[in-house]
Amino acid sequence: MKTIVLVNPPYSFWSPEKNYLRPFIGTLPSFGLLSLAAVLRERGYAVKIIESASLGLTFSQTLKNILREKPHYVGLNCTTASVDNAARIARAIKEVNARILTFVGGPHITAIPEETFHRYAVFDYGVVGEGEMAFLDLLQAVEEDGGFRGVESAIFREGGRVYVNPRRKFIENLDRLPFPAYDLLPSFPQQYRPPFLNYQRGPAASVISSRGCPQVCTFCDRSVFGNRYRYFSEDYLFNLISYLRHQYRIEHLIFADDQFAASRPRLIRFCEKLAKAGLPIRWNCDARVDSVDSALLKIMKRAGCWMISYGIESGSPEILAGIRKGISLDQVEQAVHLTKEAGIRAKGLFMIGYPQETECTLRETLSLILRCPFDELNLSFLTPYPGTEIYSQAQRSAGFSEDWSRMNALNCIFKPEALSVGDLEKAYARMIRKFYMRPRITFSYLGLLARSPNNCVRLAAGISRWLLTR
Repeated sequence: MKTIVLVNPPYSFWSPEKNYLRPFIGTLPSFGLLSLAAVLRERGYAVKIIESASLGLTFSQTLKNILREKPHYVGLNCTTASVDNAARIARAIKEVNARILTFVGGPHITAIPEETFHRYAVFDYGVVGEGEMAFLDLLQAVEEDGGFRGVESAIFREGGRVYVNPRRKFIENLDRLPFPAYDLLPSFPQQYRPPFLNYQRGPAASVISSRGCPQVCTFCDRSVFGNRYRYFSEDYLFNLISYLRHQYRIEHLIFADDQFAASRPRLIRFCEKLAKAGLPIRWNCDARVDSVDSALLKIMKRAGCWMISYGIESGSPEILAGIRKGISLDQVEQAVHLTKEAGIRAKGLFMIGYPQETECTLRETLSLILRCPFDELNLSFLTPYPGTEIYSQAQRSAGFSEDWSRMNALNCIFKPEALSVGDLEKAYARMIRKFYMRPRITFSYLGLLARSPNNCVRLAAGISRWLLTR
């Protein structure tokens, strides 16, 4: 039996001086690796998962854990911000044992496979797009020492050239996939948590109930799962949730779908099934403001929905049209008010720094943030990720600093024509300050802390670690 170690590298390896932030940051595992691990195990491989990103492992800890398993293969999940770390891990593995083969996949590899393989010669093979079946095909070709030209979705080298084969067809019936391999996670679920104050009680787990997004937003990378919406049936989902509840005592779920509410009939069937069963589980999801109404929100609330995150992006109608978001400000305000009326927390997801951004559009965004009754705000800088339409636009701009290691939505790497980086950073700080420094938000968080032992423990741990670094 051959051993495969699947690794989720971090954006950047934790440094001791930043250790006090660990209790506040979300540490949910990579759902893609969990699904891939389950398929590989079903095919007869011995599989290990190393969540260096979630567990905050250092480089040496990550390498030690990999080599301890004596793997034949190592699979590395690559986002744009983590691909440098993936290459560093692969390079260190090769220095110890050059016979260990390294495989890569994920959104960054799918978006720009040839450029990535030219930059990182240490990667042996890769997979573009949906990984489960394609990775099995590639492993079979490796083990049979066969040709790779006919292996769909494969990336390989031959005669000094990098080849990227045509994509494999998407999995049509997602219910055929085994349950994600949560049991392969070390210390699950205790070590894996949503961001601070983004849930009430744990343990918590993440679930993806669908693949693909039918929208055409210019800033979003849909290269892995495409535009066609496919989903697990409500029966599959219910059985998975029941397993998580009974096996791990999970009390909160994070649905990490790109568009959880894209199919209204399926969502209603799922919510009715969950509500009827009476499982003591609450959950969060993402949704578009034009996909909810009062009736649907009431059904979601009965089924345990605790918070909905709405991708709104900007308060400027001009920017919303430019990024092809397909929503209006009236729809935003109505959806947020209806969500609150249904007794569900509302979180607003916004970005600043679009090519059309100006001081005026920034004021429009701040105005929308303050006049809507959001409970939570997630504000980030526009990051033109490879594979997105806006990435192609940004490459033609002098204001784009294409440093893959800094492309994580937390750094300002793209400067619109009308503003400076300093302008954007000041606007970011102003929006955060004006949103959170309001009595309504302060008392809301105090109330949440009073009802949430898990978050109180995390707060105490963070303060304790901070004091130890002073």
